Amino acid sequence: MSRKSLKNLAFAALAAGLVALLVAMATGSRLNAHPDELDHVNAGRYFIQYWDFPAMDDPRLAHSFSNYGVTYLQQLDIVYFFAGRFANLILPLAGQDYMALRFFDIFLFAILMVLFLRLPDDRKIAFLPLFITPQIWYVFSYFNGDAFPMFLTFCMVYLAARLDPPVSSPPLDVRRVDTRRLLYMGVLLGLVCISKQNYYVFAAFTLAFFGVCGLAGRDMGAAAKNAALVFAVAAMLFAGRWGHNVYVNRTVRPEVPTQNAEKYAREDYKPSAQEAGTQFWGLRMRDQGLTYPQLFTVWTWHIWSFRTSFGVYDYMKIYAPYVYYRYMGYLLWTLMGALALSLVLHGGRGGTTGLLVFVVFAGLTVFQSTWHSWTSDFQAQGRYLFPIGAMAGMLLARFARAANRTLPVTLPLAALMCALSVYSFVWVGLANIQK
Repeated sequence: MSRKSLKNLAFAALAAGLVALLVAMATGSRLNAHPDELDHVNAGRYFIQYWDFPAMDDPRLAHSFSNYGVTYLQQLDIVYFFAGRFANLILPLAGQDYMALRFFDIFLFAILMVLFLRLPDDRKIAFLPLFITPQIWYVFSYFNGDAFPMFLTFCMVYLAARLDPPVSSPPLDVRRVDTRRLLYMGVLLGLVCISKQNYYVFAAFTLAFFGVCGLAGRDMGAAAKNAALVFAVAAMLFAGRWGHNVYVNRTVRPEVPTQNAEKYAREDYKPSAQEAGTQFWGLRMRDQGLTYPQLFTVWTWHIWSFRTSFGVYDYMKIYAPYVYYRYMGYLLWTLMGALALSLVLHGGRGGTTGLLVFVVFAGLTVFQSTWHSWTSDFQAQGRYLFPIGAMAGMLLARFARAANRTLPVTLPLAALMCALSVYSFVWVGLANIQK
C-alpha cells in the first residue's frame, strides 16, 4: 500500500472515529443534559409538526419559551426549520424526537468529514480547527443553534479551498464551475446570516477576506466582482427571510415580546424583576455597576471562555483537570504562532495582510462576546467564539501553500491537541454526562 493510500486511510479512520464519538454522546446522554438543549428541541419540535413560520403571538409557541421568556422561533434563525423537517423524516428510525434532532447535527458533521476527505491533500489544513478541540465535536453531538452556522461556515471554507479566489472574469457565466462555487458561497453566507447573530462578524470578515485575496492575487477588480456576486446572493436570502418575518408579524402589537417575557420567564428573569433591580445576578451586569475590566479581574471571563472552548460539558459542570487546559493552551499558542510566522514569511503580498485581518476580526468576535456578557447576559462560553475557527479555516484555505511549510511542526502539535481532545471527550465528557 502506498504512502498516500495509508495517509488517506488514516484520515478516513479519524473522520469515522469522530462521527462514532458523536453518536455515542448523542445516544448515551439524556435529554437536556446539555446547555439549553430542551429550549432548542422545543423549537425544533414545532417544525416537526408544522411547515409555516409562526408569529410572536401564535398560541402554538406556548411550549417553546425558555427561562428568559423568549423563544428561538421569534428570531430569524432558519436552523429549526431544516432540523425539524429532517427529524420528521427520520423519526420512525430515531424513535424519539429529540434524538432525531440530535442526528441532524451529527449528519451535518458527517458531511463536513466527507468534504474534508474530498479536499486535495495540500488544502486539507483548512479544516484543521475541526480536529483540535472537543468543544466543536460536543456541539455537533446534541441539538442546538450553534452547529448549523458552524457547518455552513466550514462549507464556505471548503469552497474557498477549491476556488483559490479571486476568480477572474467573466464572473457571471454559470457554465463555469468557479462561478457556481461563488453562487454556492453566497447561498451559504446568506444562510449564515439567518442562522445566528454572533456570526454577523464572520460575514464582515468574508468581505475583508476577498480584499486579501485580491491583494494576494494582484487582481482587486476580480476580487471585488467575486465579493459583489457572493454578497448579492447572500443579501437576497437575508432580505427574503427578514421580509417574510416582518410579514408574518405584521399584526403583532409591539408590546407582545415584553408580555411574553413577563408571562413565561423565570421569576428573576422577568422584565419587571430587571426594572426593580431584583434580576438574576448575570443579567445586565453593567447596569448593576460592574465595570468592563471587572469582567476579567472579578469574573475571569477569559479563563472560562477558554476552558469552554476546549472541553466543558453539561451545563458548564463537567470539565477536565486544570492542567489539561494549560497544556491545550501551550499547544494552541505554539500552533498559531507557527502558522502566523509561515504566513508572514511565505504568504506573499497577502499573507501579512490576511493575518492582520484575521487578528482584527477574531478580536471583534471576542469583543462582541464580552459586550454581550457585560450588557445583557453573562455567558463566558467558547461556542460564541466559534466564528474564529472558520475565519482561520478561510485563511488557511487561501494560503495553504505557506501554511503547509510548517507541517513538520504543526502536524505533531495538531495530533497532540487531537489526542488530548479525544481524552477530554471520552474520559471526561462521555464518562460523566447525565445518562
